[in-house]
Amino acid sequence: MKSSHSKAFTNVSCIGVEREALMKFKQNLIDPSGRLQSWIGKGCCKWKGVECSEKTGHVLKLDLHNPCDGLECSLGGKMHHALSKLKDLKYLDLSFNNFSTQRIPNFLVSLQKLEYLNLSSVGFYGHVSNQLGNLSSLRYLDLSNSWWWPSIKIENLRWLSTFSNLKYLDLSYVALPNSREWLGPINMLSSLEFLILRGCNLEGVPSSLHVNFTSLKFLDLSHNSMNSSIAPWFQNMSKLEHLDLSFNNLQGIFPALILENSRWLRFLDVSRNRLEGEILKNVSNFYNLQVLNLRSNKFSGRILGTKDGDLICGRSYMKIIDVSGNNFSDHLPNQFGTFKDLEILDLSWNSISGPIPATMGQLLSLRKLYLSSNKLSGNIPESIGQLSNLEVMDLRNNKLDGVVNERHFANLTSLTVLYFNLNKLVIDITTSWVPPFQIQAIFMSNCKVGPRFPSWLRTQRNISVLYMSNACIYDEVPSWLPEVLSNIERLDLSGNMLRGNISRIIGKEMPLLRLVSLSGNNLSGDIPKALCMSNELSFLDLSKNQLSGRFPQCWRRSQANLEWISLGDNKLNGPIPDSLCHLKRLGVLSLRENGLNGVFPKCLLKLDLVNLDLSDNQFTGRIPLFGQHARSFRTIDLDRNHFTGNIPLQICHLVNLQYLNLAHNNLSGGIPHCFNNFSQMWANSTFTPYGSNALDDNTEWLTSWLDSDLILSQIAMRIPSDIGNLRDLESLDLSKNKLSGVCHPWICENGVAPNRALDPAVLSQLKHFSAMNKLKKMAPQVIAQKSLQEGECWIERTAAIHLIKFECEEHLIAAFQYFDKDGSGYIMVDELQQACTEHNMTDASLKISSKKLLKVMYLSSIQHLEYFLIAM
Repeated sequence: MKSSHSKAFTNVSCIGVEREALMKFKQNLIDPSGRLQSWIGKGCCKWKGVECSEKTGHVLKLDLHNPCDGLECSLGGKMHHALSKLKDLKYLDLSFNNFSTQRIPNFLVSLQKLEYLNLSSVGFYGHVSNQLGNLSSLRYLDLSNSWWWPSIKIENLRWLSTFSNLKYLDLSYVALPNSREWLGPINMLSSLEFLILRGCNLEGVPSSLHVNFTSLKFLDLSHNSMNSSIAPWFQNMSKLEHLDLSFNNLQGIFPALILENSRWLRFLDVSRNRLEGEILKNVSNFYNLQVLNLRSNKFSGRILGTKDGDLICGRSYMKIIDVSGNNFSDHLPNQFGTFKDLEILDLSWNSISGPIPATMGQLLSLRKLYLSSNKLSGNIPESIGQLSNLEVMDLRNNKLDGVVNERHFANLTSLTVLYFNLNKLVIDITTSWVPPFQIQAIFMSNCKVGPRFPSWLRTQRNISVLYMSNACIYDEVPSWLPEVLSNIERLDLSGNMLRGNISRIIGKEMPLLRLVSLSGNNLSGDIPKALCMSNELSFLDLSKNQLSGRFPQCWRRSQANLEWISLGDNKLNGPIPDSLCHLKRLGVLSLRENGLNGVFPKCLLKLDLVNLDLSDNQFTGRIPLFGQHARSFRTIDLDRNHFTGNIPLQICHLVNLQYLNLAHNNLSGGIPHCFNNFSQMWANSTFTPYGSNALDDNTEWLTSWLDSDLILSQIAMRIPSDIGNLRDLESLDLSKNKLSGVCHPWICENGVAPNRALDPAVLSQLKHFSAMNKLKKMAPQVIAQKSLQEGECWIERTAAIHLIKFECEEHLIAAFQYFDKDGSGYIMVDELQQACTEHNMTDASLKISSKKLLKVMYLSSIQHLEYFLIAM
């Protein structure tokens, strides 16, 4: 918005008093970029940022806003009160500078002729003086803060009522302690056209007040805490062009009259609320709308009208449609192609079904297409390959099937991001095809890309993200792949049958590498030392391959981001290197089923490890003193090693421990009495074994619920009597031991069984044990039966079940479908109970057990974990 002062000139002489005032103002400023170098000589009207009146020579305008995006050009220091000498000043802009050491200067209220005042994001702190209301000529007032530095407060807004000519008001991220009274004073500003109160902690929108915003064109009340419905007076703003109510807690039905009465509305954003209704029922109400954002609400109904005929007038104005994260359903209309100017279309996370209409190929202006997480089915139309401006295509997590060929990409010259994962697509592209694009991110996990490794990747030089796990690729790793992956940040080729030396994938330094998952292949060779040169690396999984050699001794302190290392199920040998102790953020270390030996490095006990698996190796020495330093462990598995000695008492300090397996070692002594303190081991808690930043938003997440188990085999020991205090213990394995003290007070008194019934709680828990064991055996039985029928002997031990994951593993699909009665792709509680009934598991404890055990899990395509458990 421009100031309305008379035209200013620079070719006139300035007033001497005002020149001296500007010089004093400059002397107190810090100017690191030299923006005020022109402020020399007598002709102040020629100075940068200064404009004067042609008639009087008085300074009318002072524009010193920061022209840079950062602070390198910002002015600092203190504002000298000499500026108050500019009595004719009408325009003052100091926005985006850095005056963080002072309050809003009081001398500003003496600039009575100010019409334009912009102090946005200058770092002032403290309360805004009510005397600012003396600037009654203001037409434009911006006191907004940055969201990350909300340092200004306004006790009340009553002083605003003096601004009868105010057209623009921005108080974004200004703290309003009396936020409930915000509307009254602002309602008196009859000339107001722009109102921005973003992030002011507003708690509600008064509905009873008669509001007279007849001139209002722009209203932004986003990022507040308004826990109410949309007030009726919103329907009366007939001139409104921009309405932003996003990131609140608004609820109830969205008033349809807002759209009907606001025919000039071009921008509507009500995302991140709890609004309901069939807002898209009458598309004809949208008139001039260009941006529609309904993201993350509870809206329902069909997408864009009750029938295709409702899409009238071409709707060529619409540029952005985002209705993701709602409850929209039914099919996509065929007349979507009428949105000729549409640039962004996001329909993800709804319940939209049916095919993708071929008319999508008519959206020639489209840059971003998001249709993920719906129920779309059928083939992808080849017409989509005509979208030459398309940059992002996200079709993941639907029920799409059929073949994708070169025609689907024929004219996608701008494509940079492609999501096809979690569908049943077959990628059938000839080996000679050269893509018309240079792609940056590819997500094709669970699509059938193989059996050959996709040769079209060879022409790509900008790939930073490549997810192609479980893609049925049974091929030799091509020698050209390291060149393609030179800029890779995230790489997931797990769950295929890739052959060859791992150096063909990680053959040289990858400085940007953050995540690499190559598990479940047939790769050979040593662990690449190039991994030790990747300072950004946070997640490393090379498990379930044929890797050999020693664990490399090259890990460095600069790898501060590395949180996850999984090298299990390989052929590694030698000791754990001490250099691993440099990885201060390491949380998960899985080395199971290798030939590693030696003593566990004591320095690793000082790390905040959460999950440690050393099972099925040849480690020797005493059980490490877990709990002596770090106490973050949740799982420890030392099964099948050569550890000796007693169970150290320090283990009892691990208050968050959920899983402990010391079986098949050479331990002696007894179970420490303090084991009854493991409250988390048998609590109904969940365990997320990822570090805080191991995987980011573009990674498919895997959450593992671990058993509440204590496994202590082949130990000569006495059962402590207070083990009965573990009231929520779900599983206790003391098999293959030399036990004494087995006559526990639960079931005997003074060595004699009592002539009375067991305590009901004990009886219920014993039944719970039985139900647990039966439930855990059901899935492996189904898998084993299917595997034997197919002549297979390999059964993947995995931590989650989701139908998409096992696209190439038919025996696992059979097991999943046995429980997934309705074919939804998830196992629900009632389906588990039905299966249990078929196995004659109908005791009362089962109803408790099934709900307690079953955790419906969204399966990541990244990682297999340790145990195949439906019920956990």
